[in-house]
Amino acid sequence: MSSEELYVGCPVQHARQFLSGKWQIAILWHLKAQPSRFVDLINILPGISEKVLTQELRFFEESGIVQKEIFFCTPVKVEYRLTTQGLTLIPVIQQIILWAYANLQEEKAKRSMSSTPASVINDLETMQVSERNQE
Repeated sequence: MSSEELYVGCPVQHARQFLSGKWQIAILWHLKAQPSRFVDLINILPGISEKVLTQELRFFEESGIVQKEIFFCTPVKVEYRLTTQGLTLIPVIQQIILWAYANLQEEKAKRSMSSTPASVINDLETMQVSERNQE
């Protein structure tokens, strides 16, 4: 019996396939607010290769997490957006980010935060203010 067969039906393994890749959380996070074009994702995710982004987007499309929309104009325009199912991953990602943010050691945080995109920090602060207002 292969190790893959051992995990058939395991919810942890199912979730892991969408959240464990180096770029998966970042791609989904950047699609949360609005559709994005391929070039926009490449520009906002420094270090990701076109090949890897293509593979991840294709995987998300096949899994029903991301929808690819083609606009037939000149030049052809392609946008990627989260599906309804994809949007259900955003609260999970928010919790992962909040946990990581809260558990960073102060020294490590100073070094790491310099490489954290300002948009993520802004989103976290907005979420925390919103949560306080709901209490």
